[in-house]
Amino acid sequence: MDKYKTKMTINKWFSYISLEKLSETSRQVIGQFNRYSKKLTFKKVLKLFLYAINDETDSLRHLDQQLVN
Repeated sequence: MDKYKTKMTINKWFSYISLEKLSETSRQVIGQFNRYSKKLTFKKVLKLFLYAINDETDSLRHLDQQLVN
């Protein structure tokens, strides 16, 4: 799968996720996560995991190697 198709797939999956419809507790936890991390927001982490699912990545170590290369 090429880069363009992968990006389109991830954006399509992400469009189905409505963070606004989550419970108040979930939104508070996401807010705490975003406050704790400076550049790696919850949305970016979610997209990263969607990429790993789409690419059928075996482990976080393998995902790390894919992103570095």
